[in-house]
Amino acid sequence: MPKLKMAALVAGMFVALLGTAAVASGQALPRPDTWVDGELFAGVVTPATFSPSSGNFDELYMCPGGFKDGVSLISESKPGDQDYNGGRWHLNVGTNCGAYGTADSVEDLDLGDFASTSMYFECPLLPRRGDS
Repeated sequence: MPKLKMAALVAGMFVALLGTAAVASGQALPRPDTWVDGELFAGVVTPATFSPSSGNFDELYMCPGGFKDGVSLISESKPGDQDYNGGRWHLNVGTNCGAYGTADSVEDLDLGDFASTSMYFECPLLPRRGDS
């Protein structure tokens, strides 16, 4: 379990630091890349968190070592999908990411290799035109 706790801690720190550092410095908010169904999106990190009881959310999968092209995130849903919840996420962290270097969609993942965290946050997705 220590490995799982460490992965969740790293993921939580990653999300918190991105939003907090940008807000504190007055810089533009970070835009982490996210794969969804083989399409690359940029996220807009916002300094907002919520609890699962406050509404619907989508699942976001993170591998610190990266998926295809070194992108660390894959989402189950994107803008335009009927079930997309506007960038409200529940974070799941990979416990065995070695096999996912070419993954670019949830269908490429074995969800048993990901551990649920207590991280719920907001980060809307924006299409990256010309990237796929």
